Amino acid sequence: MSIDRLIAYCGVTCAPCPDYTQGKCPGCRETEWGDDPCMPVRGCSEKGIGICDACDAFPCADMAEYYQESEGHKEVYQRMLAMCKE
Repeated sequence: MSIDRLIAYCGVTCAPCPDYTQGKCPGCRETEWGDDPCMPVRGCSEKGIGICDACDAFPCADMAEYYQESEGHKEVYQRMLAMCKE
């Protein structure tokens, strides 16, 4: 699998995630979301955006709660904010 498939749209790395490594989650890039609104980044993927920080609306309100869910998500968010300022 190519490395770009291991980085989720939100910027989180799937490789160390137990759900991903145990085959419980295919990763957001391989998931057929349909009309399921539970993953806010689904709309970004439909815009053709490869990762959240490439979006003109980043950081957006849709993803704000998601980035507060865990320390790992907070770290990714801070890293992407820093990259946007460079």
